[in-house]
Amino acid sequence: MAQIKQTVGTRTALTVTGLSTLANTTYVVSSAYNCTTNQPLDVIVEVAVATTNTPLAWNKQMLVFIQESLDGTNYRSGPTSGTTTTDEPNLKFIGSLPVNSTSTTELATFSVAQALGYVPAYFKVVIKNETGLTLTSGTVYTAEVQSVVV
Repeated sequence: MAQIKQTVGTRTALTVTGLSTLANTTYVVSSAYNCTTNQPLDVIVEVAVATTNTPLAWNKQMLVFIQESLDGTNYRSGPTSGTTTTDEPNLKFIGSLPVNSTSTTELATFSVAQALGYVPAYFKVVIKNETGLTLTSGTVYTAEVQSVVV
């Protein structure tokens, strides 16, 4: 009898220019991720960051948002750079990454399907630094979740 099995694909870097030196209270956005080719059931987003100084006593976190698109051109509105928070409520929050340690890479994974209830045709990841410090490294990875019949 055939069974359906979930598989997680290869961990692949997603380009986010400026994440590795992102200043406090500043946003940065990834390049677009195209889900139309493989049509995954979900996409896992992994965010990994570090700083060489002790994060401040307040928030000590990275906020992670998603901007979805049906056509790869028109995305959910909200800040993608700079420090203006006026339109932050327009972004879709997908999670936070606590950054409590010095010189330790902190990472967390997030499900696109869980955050949105579906997998969009395209999406971008928006990250806001709330550590009180400038980052010294930062990377975003993705992995597609598929189902296969075995």
